[in-house]
Amino acid sequence: MKEKSEYPFTVEQFNKLTEEERGAVLAVAEYLIGSIIDVSDENLSAALNLMKESEGCVPQEEVDGDPLAPVRRKFAAVYQTAMEMAEAELQKRGLKDRQHFNFCLVIEPSYEDSTHVAVVDYDKPNCYLHEWSKAWHFQFANLAALAAAVLSAKTALVNKVTELNAKEIIVVLEEGRVREVVGLPPNTQVTIVDYYVEDEDEQYLAPSPIDGQMCKLTKF
Repeated sequence: MKEKSEYPFTVEQFNKLTEEERGAVLAVAEYLIGSIIDVSDENLSAALNLMKESEGCVPQEEVDGDPLAPVRRKFAAVYQTAMEMAEAELQKRGLKDRQHFNFCLVIEPSYEDSTHVAVVDYDKPNCYLHEWSKAWHFQFANLAALAAAVLSAKTALVNKVTELNAKEIIVVLEEGRVREVVGLPPNTQVTIVDYYVEDEDEQYLAPSPIDGQMCKLTKF
């Protein structure tokens, strides 16, 4: 029978991660203990104790009073980190907090059933993410699994916000061509609609998004 390691999270695991994965792990640790840690087997395992595999919803030593509190903290550590990483990525893409999105994390913890997590917008009727899991399944065998959970949620948030903020400009031509379009705002698509289709092969034609007539579409 394989004995459990004294330290569920180790420097060896940490060193195998990518730079982004390491950032996610350290951010979760900082969220849980409120300070930056020096990376060692002992420090990683102590800071991330709530996230380790256990027989119940959370390790028994993490329960103190309200049993829902550590469940909420465990989910929040992952999703708050993902949310902050998504905000940073979106800002690099030119999407500004409060102008294009305004994240609000909502957690409905459960000790007996699924815990639901949603990221909605403070100002708009947008739901960017809704996931759920039973607390006793939401635990991590190693740092790679923890990092993967954070980055999966981060990617989902970035993709959803980008999708909701995508813009399209339609240019209509007659007997003309556009070689390129430059200087577009972030997340903006330009569709060139050309109704001059004489001698064009039908396989290159499509219905116009304006009136349904057959045309040639070019997207930038």
